[in-house]
Amino acid sequence: MIIDLTKRAAEELKKVLETKKTDKPLRIYIAGYGWGGPTFGIALDEHKEGDIEIKVDDYVFLADSILEENYQKFTIDYNDSWI
Repeated sequence: MIIDLTKRAAEELKKVLETKKTDKPLRIYIAGYGWGGPTFGIALDEHKEGDIEIKVDDYVFLADSILEENYQKFTIDYNDSWI
């Protein structure tokens, strides 16, 4: 699995993680389904059996192996505007 992390997303992620003061990895997961397809989320989590681990810059991301089978690439970006 490939994860692209934009510069802006990395900056915002760093701010959030500094307030949490934790070294837990970040899990990418399916948060739900809608008309446009799946919605993904990111949360602090622990390693679980069957997880894959992806290192991007200074961050460790986790994903269930089934997620990897269905989605080979993610781009994580940050957007602070409301639609």
